[in-house]
Amino acid sequence: AGIGVSGFAAADALLELGASVEVIDETTSESASEKGTLLEILGGEVRLGPGSSATLPPADLVIASPGWRPSSAALAQAAASGTPIWSEIELAWRLSHPDRVVPWLAVTGTNGKTTTVNMLESILAAAGYSVAAVGNVGRPAMEAVLDETVYDVFAVELSSFQLHYTHTLSCHSSVVTNVHADH
Repeated sequence: AGIGVSGFAAADALLELGASVEVIDETTSESASEKGTLLEILGGEVRLGPGSSATLPPADLVIASPGWRPSSAALAQAAASGTPIWSEIELAWRLSHPDRVVPWLAVTGTNGKTTTVNMLESILAAAGYSVAAVGNVGRPAMEAVLDETVYDVFAVELSSFQLHYTHTLSCHSSVVTNVHADH
């Protein structure tokens, strides 16, 4: 559900792993259209534009992009039908290479997440660690998990929407910067 940065990364990774993938998104942007064309070339199905997410296609699993509210029609249908809903973060965690266990250091909260993750990444890199800043900070976790680079640690920014559909994530360390009513 969604063809933004994390939705595209999840769809691309799942196609690479041999899954049957259908992406839905209400957007009509040029960027979404280009990503959709690429996913179709890779063997995925893509439905874009108004009304495309009104009805959830049959699915064994839904990966929800963080920009999608749980009350959206497609996610509400999935929840009502008992279809599991995961975030891209949950997918990345579950698909982490068992032979390359990488500690996840997570940061969440209403504000200060990006600054804190960027600072954490800088500190770890200065200490000589191979680190990737992932999650809500810009680079999807799926990309880093499937990357050929061997990382020592992930600095992970998590938004409230990413956490909503994250069920089994077990970080090495986590911090909540602050919480306000809108979160």
